[in-house]
Amino acid sequence: MQVIESLDSISKFGQESVLTFGTFDGVHIGHRAIIKEIVQQAQELGLVKEQGSCRGSTSLLPSVVLSFDPHPMYFLSPEECPPILTTKAKKAELLKEMGVDMVIFAKLEEQISEMSDIDFVEQILVQKLRVKSVVVGYDCTFGRNRTGDSNLLEKLGRQYNFAVKVIAPQKFCGVVVSSTRIRNAIAQNELKLAEQLLGRRYSIYGEVIKGKGIGREIGFPTANIDAGNQMLPPSGIYAIRAKLNEKMFGGVLNMGVRPTFGDNQFQIEAYLFDFDGSIYGYTIEIFFIEKIRDEIAFSCVEELISQIKRDVEKARKILEID
Repeated sequence: MQVIESLDSISKFGQESVLTFGTFDGVHIGHRAIIKEIVQQAQELGLVKEQGSCRGSTSLLPSVVLSFDPHPMYFLSPEECPPILTTKAKKAELLKEMGVDMVIFAKLEEQISEMSDIDFVEQILVQKLRVKSVVVGYDCTFGRNRTGDSNLLEKLGRQYNFAVKVIAPQKFCGVVVSSTRIRNAIAQNELKLAEQLLGRRYSIYGEVIKGKGIGREIGFPTANIDAGNQMLPPSGIYAIRAKLNEKMFGGVLNMGVRPTFGDNQFQIEAYLFDFDGSIYGYTIEIFFIEKIRDEIAFSCVEELISQIKRDVEKARKILEID
C-alpha cells in the first residue's frame, strides 16, 4: 500500500480511482463497511476496464482512502478535539490489512477548510484524484462549515460522471456504531464492547521515554510510554499484551499518578514479562486485555512490591502465561 503524506504532493492522478474520504478515527466496523466497498469496487471496475483495454496495459483502478491527520477538530477547534482512537501509523496498518491500495493523509489547513463543498469535489475529487466512484457513509459532510452531504455528492456525481454509493449506518445492539460511542465505552472501561465496535482489540501506540527508574529499583523495570492524545481507559492496573519489534509480550500496565511515591504526575508504565533490555525511543503497541484493579496508595514500598507480585500473578492467569 502506498502512503502519501500530503495532498500537495499530488498534481493529478494518472488513472481513475475508487475513493472514500473522512477521518476514519478507529477504523471501526462502520468504517470497515465503507472501506470494504471501495476495495471491492476497485477490483470489479478495474477488471472491467482491463477487459476493454489494450493487451498488456496497466488499467486496474486503485482503491484510495483520503483521510485527515491530525484530526480535523485539532485545526478547527483544538480545545474541543477529542482523544484519538488511532494514530496515523495504526490507521495505515489497518487500511493495508483491508487491501487498500493508497491512503492520503491530508491536513485540514486553511486551503481545504475554506473550500466550498462544490470546490472540494471539483478540485480535489474530480480534477486531482480523478474519481470514477466515491463511497461514503450516511453522515458524510464536506466543504466549508460542512455544508456538503451525500445528497449533494450524488448530484455532483451525475454532473461530473462519477458513481456515488452511500453506506447505511452499521449498528451494534440496535445502536449506530461511531467513534464517539467507542470513546465512551473505553472511558467506562467497557473494553469488550469497544472491541466489538472496533472489530479488533483496542490498543495504543507510544514512544518509550525515560522515567525515574523506580520500577527497576524495586525489581520491576518498566517502559514509560508517551501516548500523546490517544484515548485511554480509566487509570489503574491492567493485564496487557505488548507488541515490540514485531514480537508479542505479556505484561502489566499501570496508568496513574503513583500515589505511593507522591508524584502526582500522570504516567503510563508497562512491565513486560520475560523481557529485559533498553528500548528508549522505540515505539510500542499496548493491547488492553483486562483491568486488574484501581491504583491505590500503599503505606510503604514493601506493601507495593507484594501487591505488584500479586498483580503479575493475576495477569499471567488472565493471559494464560505460565
